[in-house]
Amino acid sequence: MNTVLSPRLKRVWARFGVVCWLALVAACGSNVEAVRGTGPGGPDSSRPMPPLSQPASSQPSPIQPSVGRAPSALTAPYVLLGEVHDNPAHHQARAELLQRLLTQEPHTVVVVEQISRDHDAAMAKAREQGADALDVVLAAGQFDRKGWGWPLHQPIFEVVVRSPAELRGGNLERDQVRRIVREGDAAWPQDLLALRSRAAWSEAQQQTLAQDIQEGHCGAMPPSMLPGMVNAQRARDAAMAQAMLNARAQGAKRVVLIAGNGHVRRDVAVPVYLQAAGVAPSEIAVVAYLETDSATPAALYDQIERAPAPPREDPCAAFKR
Repeated sequence: MNTVLSPRLKRVWARFGVVCWLALVAACGSNVEAVRGTGPGGPDSSRPMPPLSQPASSQPSPIQPSVGRAPSALTAPYVLLGEVHDNPAHHQARAELLQRLLTQEPHTVVVVEQISRDHDAAMAKAREQGADALDVVLAAGQFDRKGWGWPLHQPIFEVVVRSPAELRGGNLERDQVRRIVREGDAAWPQDLLALRSRAAWSEAQQQTLAQDIQEGHCGAMPPSMLPGMVNAQRARDAAMAQAMLNARAQGAKRVVLIAGNGHVRRDVAVPVYLQAAGVAPSEIAVVAYLETDSATPAALYDQIERAPAPPREDPCAAFKR
């Protein structure tokens, strides 16, 4: 792939951190939520989640009541919790729900987008040795604090580390993702190729994912880059699905995925690969955490939780000048 960018575009994209192919930071999965702008969202007036007996924080999250549809996150064996990566309210609200899920079912594995699947053994060893300190576990998982804007995800990780639940990575290493962008299927791990081969995938899905990636990059992604980026996004979705499948096969009663909203949507993301492996749609519960004025269609998810957007610089402003 020989796409050449002007020095100005490289400077702009590097500054705002929205063009994931330059660094392939894992946060690409939900950047589109912050980049798209505002607009009317789907209906979301209904009952709130019941309060926790032991909240993850003394500060309540400003999440609005949601529309909930079956299957329920409280009963499904596969639970997918989305996020807009830089929204603190989303992380606090998910931590509260996760605490409830882990209290209800201690034999749970929590799979996170923010850590590569290559570090599972190191994290398990750290916890076996009594390392319940959050910093030690995150170091074992080689969690990228700067890339993920720590301490945004701290409420989630604290809930997991203080529980008996196992923590596993779901993502691919960045170098491998870069190789997939450049080399295509030759760089896919064999287990993920096998899973992908069982998944139905249409041209409409391909175009949907390409459009989502383009919108998440302010419409500035060179068209020649899109096929490679779509391939990489599919590989990451398949990796997270495979991590969930492995956990269930190894005895977990429930598996919870922590990832961006783009990775949990039912039409083109992780649920596609779970169902390809034979998981029934009724066994999957998808909860998206969107912003109050988001135009993302509610139909992509089973349940929607909303919170106001935090103050943020317009990541596309430099392209408008």
